[in-house]
Amino acid sequence: MAFGAGATQPWGSAALDDRGVIDERAPVGDRVREIAGGAVAVIFAPSTPTPVRVAGISLVRRAFVSAVRVGFDHVVVLAADVESVRAAIGGDACPAGSLVVREHVDVEPGAHLTMIAGDVLVTVAALRRLSRIASGDAVLAYAAGRPALARCRGRDLAAVGVDAERGARLAANDAAAAFETLRGRGVEPVSLGDEVCRVVGPGDVARAEAALCAGMRAESAATDGLLARRIDRAISCRLSLWLVRHTRLRPNTVTAIGTVIGLAGAVYLARGTYASGIAGTLLFLAAAIVDGCDGEVARLTFRESTFGQRLDVTTDNLVHAAIFVGLAVGFHRRAPDGHAALLATLLLGGLALDGLLSYYFLVVRTEWRAEANGTSAGRRQVLRALEAMMNRDFAYLLVLLAFADRLSWFLWGAAIGSYVFAALFVLFYRAGQARDDAVPA
Repeated sequence: MAFGAGATQPWGSAALDDRGVIDERAPVGDRVREIAGGAVAVIFAPSTPTPVRVAGISLVRRAFVSAVRVGFDHVVVLAADVESVRAAIGGDACPAGSLVVREHVDVEPGAHLTMIAGDVLVTVAALRRLSRIASGDAVLAYAAGRPALARCRGRDLAAVGVDAERGARLAANDAAAAFETLRGRGVEPVSLGDEVCRVVGPGDVARAEAALCAGMRAESAATDGLLARRIDRAISCRLSLWLVRHTRLRPNTVTAIGTVIGLAGAVYLARGTYASGIAGTLLFLAAAIVDGCDGEVARLTFRESTFGQRLDVTTDNLVHAAIFVGLAVGFHRRAPDGHAALLATLLLGGLALDGLLSYYFLVVRTEWRAEANGTSAGRRQVLRALEAMMNRDFAYLLVLLAFADRLSWFLWGAAIGSYVFAALFVLFYRAGQARDDAVPA
Protein backbone atom coordinates (compact mmCIF):
# COMPACT_ATOMS: atom_id res chain seq x y z
CA MET A 1 0.00 0.00 0.00
CA ALA A 2 1.55 3.29 -1.07
CA PHE A 3 0.78 6.84 -0.05
CA GLY A 4 1.72 10.07 -1.76
CA ALA A 5 1.34 11.53 -5.22
CA GLY A 6 0.78 8.13 -6.76
CA ALA A 7 -1.47 6.65 -4.07
CA THR A 8 -4.55 4.93 -5.40
CA GLN A 9 -6.38 3.86 -2.25
CA PRO A 10 -10.17 4.35 -2.41
CA TRP A 11 -10.55 5.54 1.17
CA GLY A 12 -9.80 8.87 2.78
CA SER A 13 -11.19 12.36 2.61
CA ALA A 14 -11.93 14.30 -0.53
CA ALA A 15 -9.30 16.37 -2.24
CA LEU A 16 -8.81 20.06 -1.68
CA ASP A 17 -8.59 22.29 -4.69
CA ASP A 18 -6.30 25.32 -4.93
CA ARG A 19 -8.78 27.44 -2.95
CA GLY A 20 -8.90 24.94 -0.09
CA VAL A 21 -12.39 23.77 -1.11
CA ILE A 22 -13.32 20.10 -1.23
CA ASP A 23 -13.25 18.85 -4.79
CA GLU A 24 -15.24 15.61 -5.04
CA ARG A 25 -14.38 15.34 -8.75
CA ALA A 26 -10.68 14.84 -8.12
CA PRO A 27 -9.39 11.35 -8.97
CA VAL A 28 -8.77 9.10 -5.99
CA GLY A 29 -5.05 9.07 -6.70
CA ASP A 30 -4.91 12.83 -6.08
CA ARG A 31 -6.73 12.79 -2.77
CA VAL A 32 -3.68 12.76 -0.55
CA ARG A 33 -3.03 16.43 0.17
CA GLU A 34 -1.65 18.22 3.18
CA ILE A 35 -4.32 18.56 5.88
CA ALA A 36 -3.49 19.78 9.42
CA GLY A 37 0.24 19.65 8.64
CA GLY A 38 0.39 16.17 7.14
CA ALA A 39 -1.62 14.10 4.68
CA VAL A 40 -0.77 10.77 6.30
CA ALA A 41 -0.47 9.92 9.97
CA VAL A 42 1.60 6.80 10.65
CA ILE A 43 1.28 5.24 14.10
CA PHE A 44 3.81 2.62 15.17
CA ALA A 45 1.90 0.19 17.37
CA PRO A 46 3.85 -1.02 20.43
CA SER A 47 5.04 -4.62 20.36
CA THR A 48 4.09 -5.35 23.98
CA PRO A 49 1.60 -8.26 24.32
CA THR A 50 -0.55 -6.30 26.79
CA PRO A 51 -1.39 -2.80 25.56
CA VAL A 52 -0.59 0.07 27.92
CA ARG A 53 -3.79 1.87 28.88
CA VAL A 54 -4.21 5.48 29.92
CA ALA A 55 -7.61 6.36 31.41
CA GLY A 56 -8.93 3.00 30.30
CA ILE A 57 -7.93 3.28 26.63
CA SER A 58 -4.83 1.87 24.96
CA LEU A 59 -2.20 4.31 23.73
CA VAL A 60 -2.53 3.15 20.13
CA ARG A 61 -6.29 3.70 20.16
CA ARG A 62 -5.84 7.17 21.64
CA ALA A 63 -3.32 8.03 18.94
CA PHE A 64 -5.55 6.68 16.18
CA VAL A 65 -8.75 8.50 17.24
CA SER A 66 -6.82 11.72 17.89
CA ALA A 67 -5.29 11.59 14.41
CA VAL A 68 -8.68 10.93 12.79
CA ARG A 69 -10.18 13.89 14.65
CA VAL A 70 -7.40 16.21 13.54
CA GLY A 71 -8.38 15.51 9.92
CA PHE A 72 -5.53 13.65 8.23
CA ASP A 73 -6.28 12.26 4.80
CA HIS A 74 -5.19 8.79 5.91
CA VAL A 75 -4.35 7.31 9.30
CA VAL A 76 -2.38 4.06 9.20
CA VAL A 77 -1.35 1.90 12.14
CA LEU A 78 1.72 -0.26 11.59
CA ALA A 79 1.66 -3.46 13.63
CA ALA A 80 3.42 -6.81 13.67
CA ASP A 81 0.23 -8.48 14.93
CA VAL A 82 -2.41 -6.84 12.78
CA GLU A 83 -5.47 -8.59 14.19
CA SER A 84 -4.71 -8.00 17.87
CA VAL A 85 -3.97 -4.32 17.26
CA ARG A 86 -7.13 -3.93 15.18
CA ALA A 87 -9.11 -5.42 18.07
CA ALA A 88 -7.39 -3.10 20.56
CA ILE A 89 -8.28 -0.02 18.51
CA GLY A 90 -11.77 -0.91 17.39
CA GLY A 91 -14.81 0.42 19.19
CA ASP A 92 -17.61 2.93 18.97
CA ALA A 93 -15.12 5.80 19.29
CA CYS A 94 -13.58 4.92 15.91
CA PRO A 95 -15.28 6.35 12.81
CA ALA A 96 -16.80 3.66 10.63
CA GLY A 97 -14.53 2.48 7.85
CA SER A 98 -11.52 4.51 8.97
CA LEU A 99 -9.52 1.79 10.74
CA VAL A 100 -6.48 0.74 8.68
CA VAL A 101 -3.87 -1.56 10.24
CA ARG A 102 -1.01 -2.91 8.13
CA GLU A 103 2.33 -4.63 8.58
CA HIS A 104 4.03 -2.09 6.32
CA VAL A 105 3.32 0.97 4.20
CA ASP A 106 5.08 2.33 1.11
CA VAL A 107 5.69 6.07 1.36
CA GLU A 108 5.98 8.26 -1.73
CA PRO A 109 8.85 10.82 -1.69
CA GLY A 110 6.51 13.80 -1.69
CA ALA A 111 4.05 12.46 0.87
CA HIS A 112 3.49 14.61 3.98
CA LEU A 113 3.93 12.39 7.02
CA THR A 114 3.28 12.74 10.72
CA MET A 115 4.80 9.82 12.62
CA ILE A 116 3.66 8.86 16.12
CA ALA A 117 5.68 6.57 18.39
CA GLY A 118 3.78 3.71 19.97
CA ASP A 119 4.78 4.39 23.58
CA VAL A 120 3.57 8.00 23.87
CA LEU A 121 0.33 9.65 24.88
CA VAL A 122 -0.64 11.99 22.09
CA THR A 123 -3.72 14.22 22.06
CA VAL A 124 -5.65 16.15 19.46
CA ALA A 125 -4.20 19.35 20.90
CA ALA A 126 -0.64 18.07 20.51
CA LEU A 127 -1.15 17.06 16.87
CA ARG A 128 -2.76 20.38 16.04
CA ARG A 129 0.04 22.27 17.72
CA LEU A 130 2.60 20.30 15.73
CA SER A 131 0.72 21.18 12.55
CA ARG A 132 0.84 24.89 13.37
CA ILE A 133 4.60 25.02 13.68
CA ALA A 134 5.78 27.49 11.03
CA SER A 135 8.46 25.42 9.36
CA GLY A 136 8.68 23.97 5.91
CA ASP A 137 11.35 21.53 7.05
CA ALA A 138 11.02 18.29 9.00
CA VAL A 139 10.55 18.61 12.76
CA LEU A 140 10.94 16.25 15.73
CA ALA A 141 9.14 16.43 19.07
CA TYR A 142 10.72 14.71 22.05
CA ALA A 143 9.31 13.13 25.22
CA ALA A 144 11.59 11.93 28.04
CA GLY A 145 14.64 12.61 25.86
CA ARG A 146 13.53 10.42 22.94
CA PRO A 147 11.65 11.22 19.70
CA ALA A 148 7.90 10.93 20.11
CA LEU A 149 6.39 12.73 17.10
CA ALA A 150 7.79 13.78 13.75
CA ARG A 151 6.62 15.68 10.71
CA CYS A 152 8.47 15.13 7.46
CA ARG A 153 8.30 14.16 3.80
CA GLY A 154 8.62 10.64 2.47
CA ARG A 155 11.97 11.52 0.92
CA ASP A 156 13.35 12.31 4.37
CA LEU A 157 13.02 8.63 5.28
CA ALA A 158 14.65 7.15 2.18
CA ALA A 159 17.42 5.62 4.30
CA VAL A 160 14.86 3.49 6.13
CA GLY A 161 13.53 1.80 3.03
CA VAL A 162 14.67 2.16 -0.56
CA ASP A 163 15.82 5.37 -2.22
CA ALA A 164 15.03 9.05 -2.57
CA GLU A 165 13.19 8.53 -5.85
CA ARG A 166 10.87 5.82 -4.56
CA GLY A 167 10.54 7.04 -1.00
CA ALA A 168 10.54 4.52 1.83
CA ARG A 169 8.84 1.40 3.10
CA LEU A 170 7.96 1.57 6.79
CA ALA A 171 7.16 -1.47 8.90
CA ALA A 172 5.98 -1.82 12.47
CA ASN A 173 9.51 -2.35 13.79
CA ASP A 174 10.97 0.63 11.90
CA ALA A 175 10.01 3.31 14.43
CA ALA A 176 13.46 3.63 15.98
CA ALA A 177 15.16 3.65 12.57
CA ALA A 178 12.76 6.24 11.15
CA PHE A 179 13.17 8.65 14.05
CA GLU A 180 16.94 8.08 14.13
CA THR A 181 17.13 8.86 10.41
CA LEU A 182 15.51 12.22 10.97
CA ARG A 183 17.70 12.94 13.98
CA GLY A 184 20.79 12.04 11.98
CA ARG A 185 19.75 14.53 9.30
CA GLY A 186 19.77 17.30 11.91
CA VAL A 187 16.01 17.73 11.90
CA GLU A 188 14.80 20.68 13.96
CA PRO A 189 13.68 19.67 17.49
CA VAL A 190 10.48 21.24 18.89
CA SER A 191 8.93 21.18 22.33
CA LEU A 192 5.28 20.31 22.97
CA GLY A 193 5.60 20.34 26.76
CA ASP A 194 3.26 18.04 28.68
CA GLU A 195 1.00 17.57 25.67
CA VAL A 196 3.09 14.53 24.73
CA CYS A 197 4.04 12.02 27.43
CA ARG A 198 6.08 8.87 27.13
CA VAL A 199 4.28 6.02 28.88
CA VAL A 200 6.18 2.90 29.87
CA GLY A 201 5.47 2.07 33.52
CA PRO A 202 2.75 2.72 36.12
CA GLY A 203 4.36 6.00 37.13
CA ASP A 204 4.20 7.20 33.54
CA VAL A 205 0.52 6.23 33.33
CA ALA A 206 -0.25 8.35 36.40
CA ARG A 207 1.60 11.34 34.92
CA ALA A 208 -0.16 10.92 31.57
CA GLU A 209 -3.57 10.80 33.22
CA ALA A 210 -2.69 13.87 35.26
CA ALA A 211 -1.81 15.64 32.01
CA LEU A 212 -5.20 14.70 30.51
CA CYS A 213 -6.98 16.05 33.60
CA ALA A 214 -4.96 19.26 33.45
CA GLY A 215 -6.03 19.73 29.85
CA MET A 216 -9.69 19.24 30.74
CA ARG A 217 -9.45 21.70 33.62
CA ALA A 218 -7.89 24.26 31.28
CA GLU A 219 -10.76 23.78 28.80
CA SER A 220 -13.42 24.37 31.46
CA ALA A 221 -11.61 27.13 33.40
CA ALA A 222 -13.39 29.95 31.57
CA THR A 223 -16.86 28.75 32.64
CA ASP A 224 -16.19 27.07 36.00
CA GLY A 225 -16.61 29.08 39.15
CA LEU A 226 -13.69 29.56 41.56
CA LEU A 227 -14.75 26.76 43.89
CA ALA A 228 -15.62 24.46 40.98
CA ARG A 229 -12.10 24.92 39.59
CA ARG A 230 -10.35 24.42 42.91
CA ILE A 231 -12.51 21.74 44.53
CA ASP A 232 -15.08 20.18 42.20
CA ARG A 233 -12.69 19.49 39.34
CA ALA A 234 -10.04 18.04 41.64
CA ILE A 235 -12.57 15.51 42.92
CA SER A 236 -14.44 14.89 39.65
CA CYS A 237 -11.25 14.19 37.69
CA ARG A 238 -10.21 11.52 40.17
CA LEU A 239 -13.69 10.04 40.09
CA SER A 240 -13.81 10.15 36.28
CA LEU A 241 -10.47 8.36 36.01
CA TRP A 242 -11.71 5.65 38.36
CA LEU A 243 -14.88 5.26 36.29
CA VAL A 244 -13.08 4.86 32.96
CA ARG A 245 -10.53 2.46 34.47
CA HIS A 246 -12.92 0.16 36.36
CA THR A 247 -16.38 0.51 34.78
CA ARG A 248 -18.01 0.68 31.38
CA LEU A 249 -20.39 3.47 32.30
CA ARG A 250 -21.18 5.79 29.43
CA PRO A 251 -21.27 9.57 29.85
CA ASN A 252 -25.05 9.71 29.61
CA THR A 253 -25.32 7.09 32.36
CA VAL A 254 -23.11 9.26 34.55
CA THR A 255 -25.43 12.19 33.77
CA ALA A 256 -28.39 10.10 34.90
CA ILE A 257 -26.62 9.15 38.14
CA GLY A 258 -25.87 12.79 38.92
CA THR A 259 -29.48 13.70 38.18
CA VAL A 260 -30.78 11.05 40.59
CA ILE A 261 -28.45 12.32 43.32
CA GLY A 262 -29.61 15.89 42.75
CA LEU A 263 -33.30 14.90 42.82
CA ALA A 264 -32.71 12.93 46.02
CA GLY A 265 -31.27 16.12 47.51
CA ALA A 266 -34.46 17.97 46.55
CA VAL A 267 -36.58 15.32 48.28
CA TYR A 268 -34.60 15.73 51.50
CA LEU A 269 -34.85 19.52 51.31
CA ALA A 270 -38.63 19.25 50.97
CA ARG A 271 -38.87 17.59 54.40
CA GLY A 272 -38.14 20.89 56.05
CA THR A 273 -36.11 19.69 59.07
CA TYR A 274 -32.67 20.88 60.07
CA ALA A 275 -31.08 17.46 59.48
CA SER A 276 -32.80 16.94 56.13
CA GLY A 277 -31.66 20.41 55.04
CA ILE A 278 -28.05 19.46 55.67
CA ALA A 279 -28.48 16.08 53.95
CA GLY A 280 -30.21 17.66 50.95
CA THR A 281 -27.59 20.34 50.38
CA LEU A 282 -24.76 17.81 50.71
CA LEU A 283 -26.46 15.59 48.13
CA PHE A 284 -26.83 18.59 45.81
CA LEU A 285 -23.13 19.38 46.24
CA ALA A 286 -22.33 15.75 45.37
CA ALA A 287 -24.55 16.06 42.29
CA ALA A 288 -22.67 19.21 41.26
CA ILE A 289 -19.39 17.29 41.44
CA VAL A 290 -20.76 14.30 39.53
CA ASP A 291 -22.12 16.77 36.97
CA GLY A 292 -18.53 17.42 35.93
CA CYS A 293 -17.82 13.71 35.50
CA ASP A 294 -20.08 13.09 32.51
CA GLY A 295 -18.21 15.53 30.31
CA GLU A 296 -14.84 14.32 31.60
CA VAL A 297 -15.73 10.68 30.94
CA ALA A 298 -16.92 11.67 27.46
CA ARG A 299 -13.65 13.45 26.64
CA LEU A 300 -11.46 10.75 28.18
CA THR A 301 -13.19 8.03 26.15
CA PHE A 302 -13.87 10.02 22.94
CA ARG A 303 -17.64 9.77 23.41
CA GLU A 304 -18.68 13.42 23.16
CA SER A 305 -22.05 13.87 21.45
CA THR A 306 -24.61 16.57 20.74
CA PHE A 307 -27.27 14.48 22.48
CA GLY A 308 -25.07 14.19 25.57
CA GLN A 309 -24.61 17.97 25.67
CA ARG A 310 -28.35 18.55 25.40
CA LEU A 311 -29.08 15.92 28.04
CA ASP A 312 -26.56 17.55 30.39
CA VAL A 313 -28.09 21.03 30.05
CA THR A 314 -31.63 19.69 30.37
CA THR A 315 -30.91 17.63 33.50
CA ASP A 316 -29.00 20.54 35.05
CA ASN A 317 -32.09 22.72 34.72
CA LEU A 318 -34.29 19.91 36.02
CA VAL A 319 -32.15 19.46 39.14
CA HIS A 320 -31.98 23.21 39.74
CA ALA A 321 -35.76 23.51 39.51
CA ALA A 322 -36.25 20.52 41.83
CA ILE A 323 -33.81 21.94 44.39
CA PHE A 324 -35.59 25.28 44.49
CA VAL A 325 -39.01 23.63 44.72
CA GLY A 326 -37.71 21.40 47.52
CA LEU A 327 -36.41 24.44 49.35
CA ALA A 328 -39.79 26.19 49.00
CA VAL A 329 -41.74 23.13 50.19
CA GLY A 330 -39.39 22.66 53.13
CA PHE A 331 -39.68 26.34 54.02
CA HIS A 332 -43.48 26.08 53.95
CA ARG A 333 -43.44 23.05 56.24
CA ARG A 334 -41.25 24.83 58.76
CA ALA A 335 -43.04 28.19 58.51
CA PRO A 336 -46.53 27.89 56.99
CA ASP A 337 -47.01 31.67 57.22
CA GLY A 338 -43.67 32.53 55.56
CA HIS A 339 -45.02 33.45 52.08
CA ALA A 340 -43.94 30.11 50.61
CA ALA A 341 -46.52 30.32 47.81
CA LEU A 342 -45.17 33.69 46.66
CA LEU A 343 -41.62 32.40 46.80
CA ALA A 344 -42.49 29.29 44.80
CA THR A 345 -44.22 31.35 42.12
CA LEU A 346 -41.33 33.77 41.78
CA LEU A 347 -38.78 30.95 41.72
CA LEU A 348 -40.55 28.83 39.13
CA GLY A 349 -41.11 31.82 36.85
CA GLY A 350 -37.50 32.96 37.12
CA LEU A 351 -36.09 29.45 36.68
CA ALA A 352 -38.27 28.82 33.64
CA LEU A 353 -37.01 32.04 32.05
CA ASP A 354 -33.37 31.25 32.87
CA GLY A 355 -33.75 27.67 31.67
CA LEU A 356 -35.11 28.76 28.32
CA LEU A 357 -32.29 31.26 27.87
CA SER A 358 -29.58 28.76 28.74
CA TYR A 359 -31.04 25.98 26.58
CA TYR A 360 -31.51 28.23 23.57
CA PHE A 361 -28.09 29.84 23.58
CA LEU A 362 -26.04 26.87 24.84
CA VAL A 363 -27.76 24.06 22.95
CA VAL A 364 -29.97 25.30 20.10
CA ARG A 365 -27.66 28.09 18.89
CA THR A 366 -24.61 25.83 18.76
CA GLU A 367 -23.08 27.86 15.93
CA TRP A 368 -22.38 30.60 18.48
CA ARG A 369 -19.97 28.26 20.23
CA ALA A 370 -17.81 27.53 17.18
CA GLU A 371 -15.11 30.12 16.61
CA ALA A 372 -14.15 28.37 13.40
CA ASN A 373 -17.61 29.07 11.97
CA GLY A 374 -17.19 32.81 12.29
CA THR A 375 -18.55 33.35 15.79
CA SER A 376 -17.91 36.96 16.69
CA ALA A 377 -15.99 38.17 19.72
CA GLY A 378 -19.11 39.84 21.09
CA ARG A 379 -21.16 36.67 20.92
CA ARG A 380 -18.39 34.61 22.52
CA GLN A 381 -18.32 37.06 25.42
CA VAL A 382 -22.10 36.69 25.81
CA LEU A 383 -21.77 32.90 25.95
CA ARG A 384 -18.91 33.03 28.44
CA ALA A 385 -20.95 35.36 30.65
CA LEU A 386 -23.98 33.07 30.45
CA GLU A 387 -21.99 29.94 31.26
CA ALA A 388 -20.15 31.68 34.10
CA MET A 389 -23.43 32.81 35.68
CA MET A 390 -24.72 29.21 35.49
CA ASN A 391 -21.89 27.62 37.51
CA ARG A 392 -22.81 25.67 40.60
CA ASP A 393 -20.62 27.39 43.18
CA PHE A 394 -23.83 28.32 44.99
CA ALA A 395 -24.01 24.68 46.15
CA TYR A 396 -21.34 25.54 48.74
CA LEU A 397 -23.37 28.51 49.92
CA LEU A 398 -26.36 26.23 50.35
CA VAL A 399 -24.37 23.88 52.58
CA LEU A 400 -23.20 26.77 54.78
CA LEU A 401 -26.74 28.16 55.08
CA ALA A 402 -28.08 24.71 55.92
CA PHE A 403 -25.64 24.33 58.82
CA ALA A 404 -26.57 27.86 59.95
CA ASP A 405 -30.27 26.95 59.61
CA ARG A 406 -30.82 29.90 57.26
CA LEU A 407 -31.88 28.24 54.00
CA SER A 408 -34.80 30.66 53.73
CA TRP A 409 -32.30 33.45 53.06
CA PHE A 410 -31.18 31.65 49.92
CA LEU A 411 -34.77 31.25 48.76
CA TRP A 412 -35.45 34.99 48.79
CA GLY A 413 -32.11 35.72 47.17
CA ALA A 414 -32.71 33.12 44.44
CA ALA A 415 -36.26 34.33 43.80
CA ILE A 416 -34.96 37.81 43.04
CA GLY A 417 -31.66 36.68 41.54
CA SER A 418 -33.25 34.52 38.83
CA TYR A 419 -34.75 37.63 37.27
CA VAL A 420 -31.54 39.58 37.76
CA PHE A 421 -29.76 36.75 35.92
CA ALA A 422 -32.14 37.06 32.96
CA ALA A 423 -31.81 40.84 32.92
CA LEU A 424 -28.01 40.67 33.01
CA PHE A 425 -27.99 38.21 30.15
CA VAL A 426 -30.14 40.52 28.04
CA LEU A 427 -27.68 43.33 28.78
CA PHE A 428 -24.72 41.10 27.85
CA TYR A 429 -26.50 40.05 24.68
CA ARG A 430 -27.23 43.61 23.60
CA ALA A 431 -23.69 44.71 24.42
CA GLY A 432 -22.32 41.85 22.33
CA GLN A 433 -24.60 42.69 19.44
CA ALA A 434 -23.59 46.36 19.62
CA ARG A 435 -19.92 45.36 19.63
CA ASP A 436 -20.46 43.18 16.56
CA ASP A 437 -22.31 45.94 14.73
CA ALA A 438 -19.47 48.35 15.44
CA VAL A 439 -16.94 46.06 13.74
CA PRO A 440 -16.63 46.76 9.99
CA ALA A 441 -17.64 43.83 7.80
